[in-house]
Amino acid sequence: MRKQLLCLGCSLVGMISLHELAGCSNNKHDTGDQSAVGGQSAMGGQSATGGQPDAGQECNAGAPGSNYVLIDDMETTPHGPIQFTAGIAAPLTPGYWYNSGASYVDDAVADVADPAQGSFMFSALPSPTITLGCKASAHAARQSCTLNGLYDTCGVGFEFAQEPAPDAGPPPADDPNGGPKVTVPFDISGYKAITFWGMTTTPDPETGSLQIKVSFPDTDTDPRGQICNGGGGNTSMCYNSYARYLDFTTSWQQFTVLLDAGTGGVPPEGGIAIDKTWGYQGAQWIPTQVYGINWQSQKNTEPDAGPPLTTEFWVDDVYFVQ
Repeated sequence: MRKQLLCLGCSLVGMISLHELAGCSNNKHDTGDQSAVGGQSAMGGQSATGGQPDAGQECNAGAPGSNYVLIDDMETTPHGPIQFTAGIAAPLTPGYWYNSGASYVDDAVADVADPAQGSFMFSALPSPTITLGCKASAHAARQSCTLNGLYDTCGVGFEFAQEPAPDAGPPPADDPNGGPKVTVPFDISGYKAITFWGMTTTPDPETGSLQIKVSFPDTDTDPRGQICNGGGGNTSMCYNSYARYLDFTTSWQQFTVLLDAGTGGVPPEGGIAIDKTWGYQGAQWIPTQVYGINWQSQKNTEPDAGPPLTTEFWVDDVYFVQ
């Protein structure tokens, strides 16, 4: 049973046709075709792996006019605003990256997160990652946690758009961010998928991978929409957002998640769904009312049922696919 009982970023609000996917294959680290849809067989036979390209390596930079829209490459600011601006006009401004983790605390043991929750910054890569169009990326989103409590999560994410907080008054003259802001639902219905690069340094020794949930909170599944919580303060049925589970390995892979929930609760291959075992089950996929995207790992065992879960994963260069 999978449950997501914690909200990635909920306490931080206001603060802070698919074409062939063109990647690069690095012969030094390549372990075979990586998945363009969920990590299995890549479209076009390309793979995205870490490190510098080998001398003479053939690289497919993609044809002009490829339908990719950059959301963020993590190279311009410490944690935001995100670079994506399409459809974001005043009074809206682009949203920021955030992190989560480390919620379990008792007298003897506590979760640990790095960066600490609420202090997220992009991390420098040990060596450049080669991403879309043979681009060398030097920074990525990284989160590392030691999780002790059942269903504790470790994650990173961002929100698409913000607006000035109601009744906040004029912003101080020395505030570069323009005063307090709140996240608002955003329309991503014009895009068919997202594509990004991911890896982990802490795979499960039995599977060789780390399960990562990529989710899309919207007004039906996030309590800010006043649906999953019935307009009240009980959020226990919330946060079961439409999502896809992916397996990150120790090699960089390019993943594509289709923004398609299918019909009758059955998504197409590579699509998204809510978890049928918990949470608000009346949620509809509403691509016009999405708050953001988040990535998270999760501990699925009780504190006394084994050692803590040590987890570290990286996310790099996120794009929409039109």
